[in-house]
Amino acid sequence: MSDLHVTIGAAARGALCDAFASARRSIDAQFYSLGDGDVIAGLNAAARRGVAVTIRLEGDAGRYDHVHAHEPVDSHVRSAFSRYADLFDPRVHVIADADPLELEHAKAAVVDGERAFVATANPNAEGFASPGEALVEDDAPADARAVAGAIGGVAAQSARVISGPDSACRTRVEALFDAPVDECVAVERLSDSQVVDSLLRRQARGLHDRVLVNTRGERPNEALQRLVVAGVDVRTIANDYLHDKYIDAGSKIYVGSANLTRNGLDEAREIGIIADAVDFDDGGASLRGEFERLWSSATRLN
Repeated sequence: MSDLHVTIGAAARGALCDAFASARRSIDAQFYSLGDGDVIAGLNAAARRGVAVTIRLEGDAGRYDHVHAHEPVDSHVRSAFSRYADLFDPRVHVIADADPLELEHAKAAVVDGERAFVATANPNAEGFASPGEALVEDDAPADARAVAGAIGGVAAQSARVISGPDSACRTRVEALFDAPVDECVAVERLSDSQVVDSLLRRQARGLHDRVLVNTRGERPNEALQRLVVAGVDVRTIANDYLHDKYIDAGSKIYVGSANLTRNGLDEAREIGIIADAVDFDDGGASLRGEFERLWSSATRLN
């Protein structure tokens, strides 16, 4: 069933805009942040022609920069809602999520209840311009229903869709590290101790995984240092901000919004796809080609 289509990089902007332009009945979307003018214009145009458009956004995108508790600050949420209200047509239903326990981190949309889109980066200038943006279109009815449910606040799952917060999100992602093949991992943030332990066990068994991470402006964290000391090949792109959330486990591939962190796997609102490589209409070639391109320009951590 080769029904997953991948769009890489800045071309994801056009794919989203085309999807929104084709909407006849509804658009339901969920993003950590949204700032791209073309995407916003597409949503506004859909609302003006009578499409029911609902957008859920994180109300305090900087909550993890707070000095103390990582809960949304009311003034930040009000400011975010006001900013988005100015950007959107009044007919667009904008929800600024401010759950004190759950960060809104997904990047997904469902058009007409039939076409689901799951991305690794937010639809804004940096997301489209920086390395690691991958947009997956999934038209399978069960998957579209699961993504729509997750956008609506239910941690829905299908054979290919994962969402959080739900224990199945971690379980299904961690199961990828059981594959007896060398794996490729590209992720914006990697700090989860259980994931690190899995990678270290794989290294001890003689597997040679490649791990591409973002460290721009930061010192490698303890998790990355553990991997480097053990001899895992960890690389970073020095001058760019990597947005990827990608695991290639040979026969299966993960693409989604969840980083390999405790928050991403256990706590935040996330949406992703874990599918057989043959489910992608190109067999995963575009995702693998992009990984190789980024890897070839990356610098090894030591």
